[in-house]
Amino acid sequence: MKIEDVELTEEHVGAKVTYVPDHAKNAGDPACQGGIISSWNDQYVFVNYGTGTAAATYPRHLVWG
Repeated sequence: MKIEDVELTEEHVGAKVTYVPDHAKNAGDPACQGGIISSWNDQYVFVNYGTGTAAATYPRHLVWG
């Protein structure tokens, strides 16, 4: 599993990412949302967006920070 060509490792648990939906112009768009990586599988990265529950997110929609 990769985010922006970086292979995820256990060291990435707790890392900050930003969700950038397809309709957003860039990571600064108001439609984007910051979160923290909690885990991943072969299809999704599970990100806590501040709700206490990790949401399944396609890695292509994530950028670091």
